[in-house]
Amino acid sequence: MVRPTTIEIVRHIPEKELDSLLKKDFSETGSFSKAKKIRQRLQFIRFRYLGFTAEEAGKMAGLSKPSAYRIQEIWNEGGPCAVCPAEIPGRPSRLSQEQKDELAHLLTINPMETKDVQLFIMERYGIEYSMKQVHVNLTNMGMRHAKPYPEDRRRPDDADEQLKKNSRMLWIQPEKTL
Repeated sequence: MVRPTTIEIVRHIPEKELDSLLKKDFSETGSFSKAKKIRQRLQFIRFRYLGFTAEEAGKMAGLSKPSAYRIQEIWNEGGPCAVCPAEIPGRPSRLSQEQKDELAHLLTINPMETKDVQLFIMERYGIEYSMKQVHVNLTNMGMRHAKPYPEDRRRPDDADEQLKKNSRMLWIQPEKTL
């Protein structure tokens, strides 16, 4: 006969504080799926606080048995802060922050198309990016696509001439609202 494993849950915080954590809005975590994971893990801990086994609490919270034990172990070692999924930073950008600032400044002076920005980065910094990666980098820098539309509130004084001359997509610095 198999004996059930009983690993006790460490009560790092009182039940009322755990309940208030469950009511907290985790939208500042960056993504819906991350907020959902945090809430699911806290729900699991709440069920463990109520006296359910790790397997039962995991089932009720929608976790597999191995995940339930792993999350319990993480909670016991680190407490409430450890339940949040870890950030995975990814590979660092090949452009330094100074280079990004310089590029943003140059684009505010002289807007360019994505392909022109790609060539500029290659010539100026010797870094070869795909068109997609140039787009991703410029978007992460806070830039956006813009066309000189005649009815746009941000349009320049010579928008009609620009529209007739060329109607290509340019990268510009977004307007700051107060």
